[in-house]
Amino acid sequence: MNIKQYLIAVFLFFGSIAASAQIMLSPAFDSAINGLNENNVSILEGRLQSVISSMGMVSGYGGRFVLACKVAALQREVSGTKLIQHLQVSFAVGDNISNICFGSTTTECLGIGNTEEQAMTNALKNIKSYKGLKDLVVSSKDRIIDYYNQNGAAIIQKAKTLMANQKWEEALYELTAIPQECVYYSDALAMMESVYSNYLNHDAMQILNEAQAIWSADPNPGPSAERAMEILSTIDTSAKCYPQAKALMDRISKRVQSVTDQVRRNEQEMERARLNAAASVAKARIQACRDVAVAYARRTVVVRNYYRSWW
Repeated sequence: MNIKQYLIAVFLFFGSIAASAQIMLSPAFDSAINGLNENNVSILEGRLQSVISSMGMVSGYGGRFVLACKVAALQREVSGTKLIQHLQVSFAVGDNISNICFGSTTTECLGIGNTEEQAMTNALKNIKSYKGLKDLVVSSKDRIIDYYNQNGAAIIQKAKTLMANQKWEEALYELTAIPQECVYYSDALAMMESVYSNYLNHDAMQILNEAQAIWSADPNPGPSAERAMEILSTIDTSAKCYPQAKALMDRISKRVQSVTDQVRRNEQEMERARLNAAASVAKARIQACRDVAVAYARRTVVVRNYYRSWW
C-alpha cells in the first residue's frame, strides 16, 4: 500500500471518531537497562501510554515533550516456590529538546512470579496504579501549554515554509503537536487543512499524470486500461483534479465499450468514498493529519536522550 492509499484508508476509517489535538507526550526509556527483555519493554511502554491517555493526553512518538522512565532492579527474594522482584522505577517529564525537566518522581514496584521474567513483568504491571506518576503528568501540562502559547506562531510559520517546499509530512508533524488548549490551535487547524489539501492535490495530480501516460501509450482494452483504471480509483474524491480523473475513467470505459465487473466495482468504491468523505471530512482530516505526522516521526525523527540526565 502506497502513502496515498494509506492516507485514504486512515481518512475514511477514522471518519466516525471525534478527533481533537490533545497535548502529545512521548514515552521514553532505555530498553537495554537492567535486563529488560522485549516483552517487558512492551509492557512498560503500554503502561506509560495508558497513564498518558488516562490524563487526557495523547501518546506520541519522537515528540518534544516526553514521559521518561528508568527501571532499576533492587533485591530479589525467594518465598517457597515463588520469586519476588523489587524494582525502583523513576519517572520524569520534560522538554527533551531544550533539556528541561519539569519534575520527577520515584516509586518501588513489587512482582511475584515463578520465574525472574514473570516476577519483573508483574512488577511492571503495577506502574499504572502509582498516583505520583499521574500527579507528575498533570502538573506538567501547564508547562507544555505555555510552550505552545509562546511558540505557536513560529511553529505555524515554519509549517508554511515546509509546505512551500512540499515537505507536507514534516509540516503536519509540526502542526499536529499544537494542542487544543493553545491559543494558536484554531490557526494551526486551518493550516493543517491547507497543508493536507495541498498534499492531497499534489499527490492526486501525480497519479492522474501517471494514469494518462499509461493510457496514452496503449489506448486499448487490456492491461493498460485495467492499470490506468486501478490507479485512477485511488484518487481522493475531494482532490481538485478528481473531475479530470473521472472524465478519463469515462473515456477509458467507452473505449473498452463494455464496462467490466472490476470497473463497476471501482466506480462504486469511488462513490462510497465520496459519500463517506463528505459525511465526516472535518473530523477525519484532523486524525489523518495526526497519523501522517506519527508515520513521519517514526521514519525520520531522531529521539534525543537528554532525559537520561533528569534523575
